[in-house]
Amino acid sequence: MTTTIEPPAVVLAPFIREPAEGERTTASGTRPEASTTSSDASGTHLGDAPEHMPVVSRRVKIGLGIAAIVGGCVMGAIGFYLSFGNLSAAGHTVFGFSESDAPYFAVGVDVGILTCLLLDLFMATIRTSWPLLRLLAHGMTAASIYFNAAAFGSIRDHVDKALSHGLMPVLFVIGVEAGRRILVHQAALPADHDTIPGHRWILAGRTTWRMFRLMKIWGLPYSEVMERERARAIHTAWTEYKAELVKAGLEEGSEEALARLPKKLEPFGLTVDEALALPDQMAREELRRKQEKERQDRELERDRERGEHQAETERLAHRKEMATLNADLSATEGVAGARARGAIAEAEALADAQARAASDLSEATESAEAAEARKRAAEATAEAAEADARAAEADADRTAALAKSETEKARVLEARRRVAEADKGAAEATKRAAEARLQTAEIARRAADAEDAAAFTPRQRRVRVVARMILAKKPEDVMLEDIAVAIGVTSSSTASTTKADALALIEAGYDPVSGYDPEAPSRMQ
Repeated sequence: MTTTIEPPAVVLAPFIREPAEGERTTASGTRPEASTTSSDASGTHLGDAPEHMPVVSRRVKIGLGIAAIVGGCVMGAIGFYLSFGNLSAAGHTVFGFSESDAPYFAVGVDVGILTCLLLDLFMATIRTSWPLLRLLAHGMTAASIYFNAAAFGSIRDHVDKALSHGLMPVLFVIGVEAGRRILVHQAALPADHDTIPGHRWILAGRTTWRMFRLMKIWGLPYSEVMERERARAIHTAWTEYKAELVKAGLEEGSEEALARLPKKLEPFGLTVDEALALPDQMAREELRRKQEKERQDRELERDRERGEHQAETERLAHRKEMATLNADLSATEGVAGARARGAIAEAEALADAQARAASDLSEATESAEAAEARKRAAEATAEAAEADARAAEADADRTAALAKSETEKARVLEARRRVAEADKGAAEATKRAAEARLQTAEIARRAADAEDAAAFTPRQRRVRVVARMILAKKPEDVMLEDIAVAIGVTSSSTASTTKADALALIEAGYDPVSGYDPEAPSRMQ
């Protein structure tokens, strides 16, 4: 099986493991583990470690850390001391430096190694790791080993000396790398997770080159490209698995078909449970894509309908504007035509008058008085023609004005009609109100007569006044303040008691319209 075929990339969400309870997460989006192997490749979760293995106490960790720091410092100091002595001597005797410059050469090599390693750690803490610094530090370490080994002549002739002099720089670099990994893990720094580890070039050179190319072209981190490649490889394996099922005549989801999945997906680090759950995950992913496509189709349809509606609105607005312009053009053409016809009539009248005047002058042979009379007649005719032309022009202007004000007249007429209808409605309402007032007055008069005939007390009369107020409106609309004004009292308690008595009287059947009063017969008796 090959994983170089690249089908459409589908990132399988179930294969991106959620952090277990108690597991430390990182805000940078990269995994804080020092190992470059994806955490999904293993079925063991970091959060499960405390349940299966003993927890090292904080005191032990601090003690081991202090011992490691002290040992590393001692080892580094010894290494730098020995390296400084060897390189100082070899710089002058072997590499051609002057006796005064040789110590600086030794310090430059050793300090260069330490500076590159410290810069690498510092850039990792500010999340701008630069792998070139570590490569440079390792290269300078190799150079330091060579310089120390060559301080006593040819390396082939003194292999034991070369190994002994190269041991301390190697141990120092290993100690620094161990400290670096501890710092990266504890501080959750990006470290080398965004760079391709060296062992991957050895184990999978072709796919690693493709990943390296993607990282450099598109500026993607190694962890993201690795997840994409893994998802793509799993999708390819799933496609091949389905093709194998069809070829073998097996039904997808059957026991025999599922038995093939763990072995098929073993190269991608999936556990047995993850492999057996793959069909359900693929089905859910396919359903999700289908639902997303349906949602996008609905949005596209809404956008299309919205665009058509907007286009139709713009077309209607354009047609309305064109109709308005055509109406204005027709009115303008009518006015211009009327003016042109008036001008033509004026010119024709003037020409006729001049012709008649010329004929009269040519034929005038009698007397000066007759010629003068004809001249005055010709002038009068010309003036009349000019007056007629001006009248025609005025008529054309009035016609245009009438044409333009036709719509305004219609609007005025419509407004007058509505005003007339409103006036008519107001008159009818006034008439009905007057009739209601007359009827109310009549009812009040009859009620007063009945009260006089029944010889009611002032209190009973006030109760009936309030009862008539309640019957004219609603009980909740009759306020105590209005009752107090109507019966001439100032106490709100009296008004409230009178209202309660009035309601009781109404419930007993009091009706001033028909003249029935439940208390009147007893009083009459």
